[in-house]
Amino acid sequence: MPGRPEANVATVKVLLTDHPWHDLSVEEGVFNEANFTLIRGAAVAGSAEDVERLVLQHDPRAILTCWAPVSEKAISTPSNLSIISRLGVGLDNIAVETATARGTWVTNVPDYCVSEVSDHAIGMLLAHARGIARLSSEVKTSGWRTDGGELSRMSDLTVAVLGYGRIGRETARKLTAFGCRVITYSVPAPVVQAPITAVDLAQVQADADVIILHIPLTPESAKMIDARFLASCRKSPLLINVSRGGLVDNEALLAALQNGQVRGAALDVVDGEPSPPMELLRHGNVIVTPHMAYASTAALIELRRRACEEIVRVINGHAPVCPCNAPQLDRPLDGGVASDIRVINGSQGPEVIKRALPKLKVAAEWYSDPSRSDTEVAAIRAAAELIGACNVPQILWVKPDEHTFAMRLVEARLTNWKAQLLAGRVDVRTAGRAGELLGQLHTRSALRSDIRGHFDDTTFFEELRIEPFFTRVAERSVDLGGQIRSIASGMQSRRSALVHGDYSPKNILADGPDIVILDFEVAHWGDPRFDVGFCLSHLILKALRRGAMKTQMLDAMNQFISAYKTTGPSIFDEHLEKIAGCLVLARLDGASPVDYLPDIDLTSTRTAAASMITGEGKAIETLLPGISF
Repeated sequence: MPGRPEANVATVKVLLTDHPWHDLSVEEGVFNEANFTLIRGAAVAGSAEDVERLVLQHDPRAILTCWAPVSEKAISTPSNLSIISRLGVGLDNIAVETATARGTWVTNVPDYCVSEVSDHAIGMLLAHARGIARLSSEVKTSGWRTDGGELSRMSDLTVAVLGYGRIGRETARKLTAFGCRVITYSVPAPVVQAPITAVDLAQVQADADVIILHIPLTPESAKMIDARFLASCRKSPLLINVSRGGLVDNEALLAALQNGQVRGAALDVVDGEPSPPMELLRHGNVIVTPHMAYASTAALIELRRRACEEIVRVINGHAPVCPCNAPQLDRPLDGGVASDIRVINGSQGPEVIKRALPKLKVAAEWYSDPSRSDTEVAAIRAAAELIGACNVPQILWVKPDEHTFAMRLVEARLTNWKAQLLAGRVDVRTAGRAGELLGQLHTRSALRSDIRGHFDDTTFFEELRIEPFFTRVAERSVDLGGQIRSIASGMQSRRSALVHGDYSPKNILADGPDIVILDFEVAHWGDPRFDVGFCLSHLILKALRRGAMKTQMLDAMNQFISAYKTTGPSIFDEHLEKIAGCLVLARLDGASPVDYLPDIDLTSTRTAAASMITGEGKAIETLLPGISF
């Protein structure tokens, strides 16, 4: 699925699950400029079920979340979810593995609050070691007294920093300025420089006067500060948690405070917030702040802006700056039968690599020169000029010797039109736009002699369309063989426009009226009736499937025909119906039958196709009442 950075993104919906700040001016500024629609969730984070209901209601392309849980169901429900952007650092509220499996980016802003959180940790240490919070409270309640109890000299303390990422490193650096002995534990073992020393957990428990938690919350780290850990600490340390409440077992910490195994706790995060156990918070040796270590005016503005910009970046086809996962992008795509197609992470973001095959991926012996890749690149560039670059893939690079080229990945909101139709999602706007653009391609190219000269060679069209769809079917049909050959010959004599050659729902990515047209490898100067007949044959067969939404499919076909007649040349005649009949029959009995063949009444469809080929009666109207060429 190749890409178009200049695509119309007016329909992009961004769901903001929660926002612990009063205004949304930063978010609205970024998304208004990108022409995205911001959907506000509740200010206070709701439950996983609340988020799931919002997702089901709005079907967002992106989720912007702070504290609210984004579950597997919330990630699996949207039709095209490109990115989940975390307004913060930790990812414990996001089902990251589910996002990765469905090809959705997860991002965060890992360094927006490094200074703030490290400052907060050290501030909590100073407040406890120097008795600031306790003494302030005592002065206010008991008057001016100078017997303030035991206070610590900072330079006498051994401080253990658990977790040596960005914030842990900054905290350790600042602590050295106070003269503290700084030890650190992290997994994997960190690379440190003197005077900081890397140790194991046993040495932390043996030496630490203060333990500061900067470890992310994972299944492995959950409740790591438990009764056993605290009982093994020899120096009754002060515990400071500015990371995640789930790292600490609340009951074990409260018991350790009461029996003197820890001298105190300074907590910015507590398991169970926003309603943590009050018995713990009200303990006389506990300092608590309401999960605000990250906050400063500058940090919050930076956080909000950068989280929103990641969404805009990804929706526009670029890789995020701060990815937290590796979506399954390096994977093969269904490229039909003629090419190998793979999505990779390239230097400019996700790229679609397409390589033409010499033997097509069908049971029949079907070969074609892979140099048709050059024709496809030239046709895409010509079509971009004729009908607009936003309606065709953007070429990134070409390797002619390898019959390979790269395209930018199309934004995920545009999905395969064939898949939509088979799933019962029939949008007449897509059909109308497909007809309109095809008409423009034919009409505008007809005026360009330079384009005719470039695509005058019909070799690939003969190999990939005439031979399998007409010649082989004619060979198998005793009654219709001569007429099929005559129809193909007549089509080859009426050459008046640039013909796509594979114009079907399979090769169109769509989101309502926004479409991208793919697979130009059999483009040539030829009869525009072929493109119209080829597309209509696919729509006819899909309408004839058992269980198909026939009324809606008929509406879509009529919209396609009407739109083409508005912009295209006058080609709706008996020749077009005969070509469409040949193509319907070819998709039943040719080298590449439709993949939903068991769902079609073959007898009646073959009879109708034969009538279309011979021009007997009103075959198409009999087959699909309401459709007329």
